[in-house]
Amino acid sequence: MASNLLSPSSLAKLMASSLPKDATPAVKNEYEAIALFSHACMAAVGFRLVGLGEDDRIETTPERHEHVALPRGWNASSGYAFRYTHAQSSMEYLVKVNRLGSKAVVFGIGLGDDKTVSFDIPVKDYVSASSFPLAATGSVTGESTDSWQGKLERALRSAFISEARSSDLATLFKLDIIQKLIPGLHKEGYEEAGTGTSSATTAATSASSTSDRRSTPPRGAQYDPLRDDGLLPTPARPHPFDDPPLSRPVPPGDFPPPGFEDEYELNRPPRGYAPGFGGRHPLSIGDNDLYPQGLGPHDPLRGSFGGGGRGGGMHPTFDDPLFGGRGGQREYDPR
Repeated sequence: MASNLLSPSSLAKLMASSLPKDATPAVKNEYEAIALFSHACMAAVGFRLVGLGEDDRIETTPERHEHVALPRGWNASSGYAFRYTHAQSSMEYLVKVNRLGSKAVVFGIGLGDDKTVSFDIPVKDYVSASSFPLAATGSVTGESTDSWQGKLERALRSAFISEARSSDLATLFKLDIIQKLIPGLHKEGYEEAGTGTSSATTAATSASSTSDRRSTPPRGAQYDPLRDDGLLPTPARPHPFDDPPLSRPVPPGDFPPPGFEDEYELNRPPRGYAPGFGGRHPLSIGDNDLYPQGLGPHDPLRGSFGGGGRGGGMHPTFDDPLFGGRGGQREYDPR
């Protein structure tokens, strides 16, 4: 099985072999390292450098068809541009890396096609700024026999925060630049991420549908607020729980069952009457005197000028509820 063309070790080797040998320093800053990394990703999958920018052109020889080193002056400005061709396409491709604040923005376009692709990254999450400027002078590991390219390769690998971060950046470049510029590219050691992405999308869709099934209550089930798992908001209810008119459905028929809603308050005692005081308010003294004789709400035959019976006149007796009496339910006791 062929090795991964976009592995950290493979890309570090390509980055080291791409730099001019007389460059001092080899890499000036972290944004230049991202541009060099982008060029290495393109070269790894078979893109051939033919120019810096849209109008520049690099003269190449047949024996250097697979990979072209960067010419002097590739990093003369703060913006980096590379133009490529590929054996599996008749188009030319332009890749630019620009600094935008603390981020590096990578753009790609197929010349002749107006569709652009891009992504941006916070550089500090991938490259250590303290590693720059980066030079390969001297020995990196203390071995004086190391070649210039070997020293530079190890220095470039150590400039990234970790190999995992380098792998993440290579995956981003593959998904957002290479696969969109030239989909279906075939090269040994290179595999598109379509299968993994498709599986992840399918898994996410399955999880979402499972969550929807769990959050939807079964038809006809009564909502229980104590068992709410929080997946769905509480439905609006115009009536409180266990509302008697809702909890006892009225069966079909001409007459409602006992316990119907007393709309006209036919079964309710007169307002203002308190329990424990003979069925009337204890402070409603003299209310019976407002009625003509014989037309009051009580039995006219039990009425008297002294306000006897159930009380309520201007002259209450001791059986009046005001004095703790029961309103005619016991005889007068002078004690």
